Amino acid sequence: MNVEELLKKRRLLKKKKPEFIRQDAHKKKKLGWKWRKPKGSDSKMRVSRRGYKRSVRKGWGSPVLVKGLDRSGLLPVMVSTQTQLETINPKTQIMVMPSSVGTKRRTELVTQAISKGITVQNYKDSQKFLDEAKENFESRKKERKKVKEERDNKREAAKKKADKKDKKEEKKEEKKETTEKSEEETVTDDDKKMEEKKEQDKLLISKQ
Repeated sequence: MNVEELLKKRRLLKKKKPEFIRQDAHKKKKLGWKWRKPKGSDSKMRVSRRGYKRSVRKGWGSPVLVKGLDRSGLLPVMVSTQTQLETINPKTQIMVMPSSVGTKRRTELVTQAISKGITVQNYKDSQKFLDEAKENFESRKKERKKVKEERDNKREAAKKKADKKDKKEEKKEEKKETTEKSEEETVTDDDKKMEEKKEQDKLLISKQ
């Protein structure tokens, strides 16, 4: 059979395939829904008793030739580095990126994949993803620039305010110094006058 026919057969099988659930998973939360083979001696599910959930049996699996292949009939290969990307054959394999790959590396890998003609499973339209990522990067850059400008403006305003405060303090100190000097001068003048008066008094006393 052709690969396309096998893929079609697999799709039909998947539609009819029942959901295999672990025994008593709906009763006990701690068990979880992941499939486990029933092994109990009194298990009705193990002996496929009517009215109980179905167990895994032969016949529900995909055809061997298309097992593990993508819907398009390509083999998915995990790619997170440039060296892994170079080993991919675009005719038989499809590229899959894990969630751990960052946006910057992701865009680089997607651009390289487009140039080499490799299909990316993560995105329906790879070019659309690149355009959106570019727009997002530019908008973030503008926001960062705006935040930086606002921060610089705030710093400048704070600096000007501090300079004004320093100038005011300097003026106050100058005024204080001038007042202290004037007070000292007045005190010295008063002292001189007092001394002159004392001398005059002494002269008058000596004449008598």
